[in-house]
Amino acid sequence: MHTNAIAHKKRLTTLINIAKSQLQLDEDIYRLMLKTATTKDSLRAMNLSELEQALEAFKQKGFKPTHAKSRVNANKTVNSDKRLSPKSGQAKVAQIDKIRAVWINMGNHNIVQDNSETALDNYARRMTARAQKVDSVSWLNESQAVKVLESLKNWHRRELLERIGQRSGAHTSTLSYRLLGYNQVVDLYLNGAYGGATDE
Repeated sequence: MHTNAIAHKKRLTTLINIAKSQLQLDEDIYRLMLKTATTKDSLRAMNLSELEQALEAFKQKGFKPTHAKSRVNANKTVNSDKRLSPKSGQAKVAQIDKIRAVWINMGNHNIVQDNSETALDNYARRMTARAQKVDSVSWLNESQAVKVLESLKNWHRRELLERIGQRSGAHTSTLSYRLLGYNQVVDLYLNGAYGGATDE
C-alpha cells in the first residue's frame, strides 16, 4: 500500500475511534453502525473506502471531526428545519440512545426517508398520542421509550426480512426466520449470508 494511503487509513481509524469515544457508544451499537455502513464490524478488515463510509456514518450520528470552535451543535437546524440526533450517553433513559441508533440505521437502509431527530420526534409523538403525548424523543419516560424502541425494531426487522426474502427467494415467514431476533436479522441482512446483497 502506498505510504500516503497507509497514513490516510491510520488517520481514518483514529477518527473513528475518537468518534466512538466522543459519542459514547456502547460496543453493540458501535459494531452495528460499522456493519450497517460497510458490512464489516472490524476496522482492521476495512479498506480505505469502507473506512470513509464508516466515518460518514458517525458524522451522521453527530460526530464533528473539526476544531471545537467550528463544531456545529447537533441540536442546531439542518436544512433549515431538521435537527441531527445529539451524541449518545446523555439521554435520561438508556433506551433513547438505542432508539436513535435504530432510527439512523433505518435511514441508512432506506426504510425511512428522513432519519433526522426532527423526524424521530414526529414518530415518537405519533406513538404516544393515545397516552401521555410527548413532543420529543428526549422526553420519553422509560416505559414510553421501551414501547417506541420495540416498535422501531419490529418495523426494521420486518422490512429487512422482506428484503431478504425478495433477494434469496426464501420464505421468511417460516419458523426458522420467525425465531430470529432483531440483531440476528440485521446481521443476516448485512452479511448477506442468505445469498443476497446489501443496499445498492
